[in-house]
Amino acid sequence: MASAREIKNRIRSVKNIAQIARALEAEAATKVRRAQARALASRAFAEKAWEILLNVQGATPAGTGTHPLLTERENIKSILIVVITSDRGLAGAYNGNILRVAQRFASRMGKPVKFIAVGKKARDSLIRARVNVIAEFSKLPANPTLADIRPIAHLAIDEFLSGSVDDVYIAYTDFINTITQRPVVQGWLPLIPHEIGDAVAAEYVKDVPAVTSGKQDYEYEPSPQAILDEIVPRFTELQLYQALLESQASEHSARMVAMRSASDNASQLSGDLTLLYNKARQSAITAEILDIVGGAEALQATIDAAVDHILAADSATSNGKSQKAYAKALPQSASKTMAATAAKQKAAASGQPDDLTKIEGIGPKMSAALKSAGISTFAVLSESSEAELRMAIEAAGMRFSPSLVTWARQATLAVNGEWDALEEFQKNLVSGREA
Repeated sequence: MASAREIKNRIRSVKNIAQIARALEAEAATKVRRAQARALASRAFAEKAWEILLNVQGATPAGTGTHPLLTERENIKSILIVVITSDRGLAGAYNGNILRVAQRFASRMGKPVKFIAVGKKARDSLIRARVNVIAEFSKLPANPTLADIRPIAHLAIDEFLSGSVDDVYIAYTDFINTITQRPVVQGWLPLIPHEIGDAVAAEYVKDVPAVTSGKQDYEYEPSPQAILDEIVPRFTELQLYQALLESQASEHSARMVAMRSASDNASQLSGDLTLLYNKARQSAITAEILDIVGGAEALQATIDAAVDHILAADSATSNGKSQKAYAKALPQSASKTMAATAAKQKAAASGQPDDLTKIEGIGPKMSAALKSAGISTFAVLSESSEAELRMAIEAAGMRFSPSLVTWARQATLAVNGEWDALEEFQKNLVSGREA
């Protein structure tokens, strides 16, 4: 799983792409209206001009000759295809569809094919395909005129009239509506309906407009040949101009639809990435909390172990010193201890026992243990040595108290009735010992 920072950077990139897509969509939406209006306005004129041209050709008196651009050649040796694409990308499958149709049509014809590329995308793709590109035209204006496409038309006409090619086609995208654009191949030169023998190749060829079947009678001034020489080149340019307008309308429509889909997909992807970012961020926070808790527990365990070690070392040191002092004192004062104990038992029998719990470090159990050993009054306790007190405690099965060394002094203050001094002395004790 990617880190939160990587996901955040990707969200930023997706949002930037979505912003660009929305800008391109708005630009295409403003251009597509004008392009559609131009294409639809000239479509009817171009179709009617095609019909008039065919009627004029059919009504031309025999023996007057036929214009070279209207003459069909029996033996087709080579063909020329004018491929119209855009200069820019980001238009969905617009460029790819027309290029695929043009190349498939050329391969099905089975003849040597020359190409004229109109648009950078056509030029780049055809050159990469290593086909015969004789010319390329790009950077046409957004609102083209007949003057802008005249060089293309003159080049194609020259190739046809010189005999370099015997048939000329235009591959472009026919505008149907904003959602639908159909890549087609239209027969251009000669200016007559083209019949394709190959059934697969014929699928790509656009159907020609219907022509009225009635015979028309025309009167020519100054002559039929002069009229044909004038109108045929103009109608030739008009067919190319109409194909270019259809392609531009299709391009802007395809770009608008593609950018709308891109912006919608970017918004959805941004939402998915935001959810993934929140999950990654929550996982990172949870991991940090677990690390903190684990560190605190490890620190607490270390502290507890250190405390236990210190207490064990202190207990061992205290026990060692007490046992050594007891071992030294016991042989020297064994007789004294026995005599003192007898005297204390006698004093205890004659006097009333005191409340030994007033001494710091002596509780009820410790007091009972001392009384069992004959130490029941403050006077006896003040005269008892540390060795005697330890023996009395150990005889009762209890551990000695740290404040044991102060019991005799506290008992002396109690015997003398110095209770205030006893209380002050007890306040200054630290862990039962004198500070």
